[in-house]
Amino acid sequence: MDALDALRLRTRRLTETRTAADGDYVLCWLMQALRAEENPTLDAAIALGNARGLPVVVVHTVETAYPYASHRLSRFMLEASRELEAGIEARGLRFVRYVRRASGEPTVEAVARLAERAATVVLDDIPTFVTRTYADYLAAHISREVLAVDACCAVPMNAFPEPLATTKAFRAAHTTLRDDHLGLDLRQRPDVGAFTGDLDIVQTPLADLDASGLDALCAEQGIDMTLPPVERWSGSREAALERLRFAVENVLERYKWTRNNPALEDASAEISPWMHFGQLSPREVAEAVLHAEASGDVHPAARWKFLDETLTWREYYHHRCRTVPGFSNWSGLPEYARKTMQAHADDPRPQIYSVDELLHGETDDPLWNAAQKQFLLDGWMNNNLRMYWVKQILKWRPTPQDAWATACYLNDRLSYDGRDASTYGGIRWGFGEAKPYDEQPIYGTVSRKTSAALMKRPGMREWMEREASRGTYRVDVPEEPPEFERYL
Repeated sequence: MDALDALRLRTRRLTETRTAADGDYVLCWLMQALRAEENPTLDAAIALGNARGLPVVVVHTVETAYPYASHRLSRFMLEASRELEAGIEARGLRFVRYVRRASGEPTVEAVARLAERAATVVLDDIPTFVTRTYADYLAAHISREVLAVDACCAVPMNAFPEPLATTKAFRAAHTTLRDDHLGLDLRQRPDVGAFTGDLDIVQTPLADLDASGLDALCAEQGIDMTLPPVERWSGSREAALERLRFAVENVLERYKWTRNNPALEDASAEISPWMHFGQLSPREVAEAVLHAEASGDVHPAARWKFLDETLTWREYYHHRCRTVPGFSNWSGLPEYARKTMQAHADDPRPQIYSVDELLHGETDDPLWNAAQKQFLLDGWMNNNLRMYWVKQILKWRPTPQDAWATACYLNDRLSYDGRDASTYGGIRWGFGEAKPYDEQPIYGTVSRKTSAALMKRPGMREWMEREASRGTYRVDVPEEPPEFERYL
C-alpha cells in the first residue's frame, strides 16, 4: 500500500457532490487533529490540491457554543492553534483561524462561507458527537464536495467494513493490519504556492498573545470562566511531544506493572489529552514505543501492554463509537444493562448526592472524593481509578439514566480527555458493557466494584488521604444541567 492508497482508505465521502470546477482552493477544516505533521487530514487535502492544481487553505476554529466550552478547554485549544499556525505555514500553506466571540457568527456558517469557494472540503472524521455533528451539518448545508478523513486512529476506521463487537475480534483484525499503516510515510508536499487571495472570515491572531492575553480572549468568548486551566497541561504540540518522550524513557519500561496504581508518580503515560485534541498522532505514539523496544530498552511485555492500550482499546472504542448507534447515550447501552438497571430503579439508594456535591467531591467516600478531585483540580484521572469512580455514581443518583448522564457530564465538562470515544467506552463499561454478573440491589446484573483491590496497592492510603483533603474552588453547576438530555 502506498501513501495515496492509505489516504484514500482513510477518506469517507459525506456528500454526493463532486469536485467543483470553479473552486479557488481545497479547504481543510481542522477541528480536532491539531497538528501540522503526521496528520492524514492535512495530507489528504494537499494530495487533492496537487491533483487539481489548487492551493490548500487550512482553517482552525475555536467554538463557544459546543457543550462544556470553558476557560480550561478553550485555552488548551488556543495554545494548540498558535503552534498549529506556525506549522501549517512552514509547510507552505495558508492558515486562517476563526474564534467565535460571545455574539459572533456561528462557526459552521463562517466555515460554510469559505467552503462555497472551495473545490473540495476536507475535514476531520471523528466519531464523537461534537465534531461529527459539525461535519454532518456542513455537508448538509453547502453545495460542495465534503470528505472526512480519519486522523485519529493508527489503523483507519474504514479498514473494518463490519462491526466488531468484542475486543478479542477487534484485536485480531487490527493486529493483522498494523504493519500496513505503522511506519508508512503519508506526508504530502504541496505543488502549488500558498493561496494569497482575500478570505471572507474574521480572523483572530494569536502570535503576540501571552497566557494572560489568551485568558482575556477566552473571557471575550462568553464561555464558562468558573473552570480554570490546569497549568500542567499546555496545548502546544511541543509539550505533547515532550511528554511522549518522557513517557517512553521513564514510564514505558514499568507501565505494565505501575499503570493501575494512582499513588505512584508517573505511573502511566498521561498523554490522553493530547491524543483527544490531536496534537499527538496514534501512529507516532506507536512508532516511538516500537523504536524503544527495537533499541533493546524496553521489556516486550511492557511494550505489548502499552500498545494494547493505545492501539487495541483506544481504537476499539473509536470503532464502536462509529458503529454503535447512540454510543455516548443511555439508549445506546446494551439492552440487558438498561433493562436490569431499570428493573432496580426503585431500589433504595444509600445516599443521593446532588450534581454539585459530586462535582466538588463532597461524598462520604474519601477514595471517590480523591478521584473526583483529580477531574476537578487536575483535569485528568488515572484510568484504573476511573473504573472505581464510575461504578459508585449509579448508587448515588435517583435513577440509572440520571447516573449515566451525571457520569458523562462530569467527564465531559472537567476532563481534558472527555468528550472522547475512549472515555465514553470506559463509562459504558461501568454501566454494563461487560458481561452480566449475579443480580444485586441497584445494579441488577451490572457488576459492582469495591475499593479493596485499589487500597492494597502501595501508598494508596496516604495518597487517598492527601488527595481527598485538597481544597476546591466552586464551579457553577445548574440544579438540573440541561446537557443531561443529550446523554439520554
